[in-house]
Amino acid sequence: MHDEGHISLPALQSDLSQQPQVQIHGGRSAARRALAAGREGLNIVNRYRILIVDDDAMAREILKRILEHAGYEVMTAGSGPEALRKLHEGIPHLVVVDLMMPEMDGFELCRRIKSHLDVPIVILSAVAAVESKVEGLQMYAEDYIVKPFEKEELVARVQRVLRRYGESAGVEQPEVVIDQELQINFVQHWARVKGQQVTLTPTESKLLFLLVRNAGRVVTNETLLAKAWAGDEEAYEEGLRVHISRLRSKIEPNPSKPVYIQTKRGVGYRFSAKVNYPAGQEPLAMAG
Repeated sequence: MHDEGHISLPALQSDLSQQPQVQIHGGRSAARRALAAGREGLNIVNRYRILIVDDDAMAREILKRILEHAGYEVMTAGSGPEALRKLHEGIPHLVVVDLMMPEMDGFELCRRIKSHLDVPIVILSAVAAVESKVEGLQMYAEDYIVKPFEKEELVARVQRVLRRYGESAGVEQPEVVIDQELQINFVQHWARVKGQQVTLTPTESKLLFLLVRNAGRVVTNETLLAKAWAGDEEAYEEGLRVHISRLRSKIEPNPSKPVYIQTKRGVGYRFSAKVNYPAGQEPLAMAG
């Protein structure tokens, strides 16, 4: 947590040290059962992976132990670049990011994560300024926790975010079937149109994802610009129109008479087709 202030909680460290020690044998499934047995009645299913990103080794360890004792599988990274490498190894269900880090600050890391993945982010920061909170919550994060904080607060906020996203958070979903002529894979950035696979750029994929997850609803130009482009990238409505035009040229049977991506002039765009998600994996619609 660098200059933001440590979680200097000796009592917390002492409290954690008093937790039951569990001998784990038999691999990951046995470890999960053992951890569940040691949670003293906490009704949390140990199925979520969380990535903690913080340059302070002691803070990482404290956060890791808090979340592990709450029943989560935890990975850690000491910098933004290391976190991006970890994301290539496996996508977590949630990322906890400290803002004040060298090499790559927390906002930049959040920007890079959100430009490629729809994984929820919880920001940790000693910066309580309204401007910082607004930027974090509007552009990147599902929650913003000001330090210092109690361990119960951290666990409760993490649980709340994961309840909203469900098990689909951070999970590579199977391809989404729109109809017989169009299937989309948002993770690998491609669409299959009449049996022919076409490549989508990351921005095209993000735009299409935002429209599909809100199928039947108009997503405003402002929302698309804020969500599909990172904070330090130039985003403007003419650029949005160009990307929508390119998307239509790739997925529409007749781009001049679109049936999938329809324009609400002066407002935004709507994905008009019914979306067939795998059972139980329909994404949470966001406010647009």
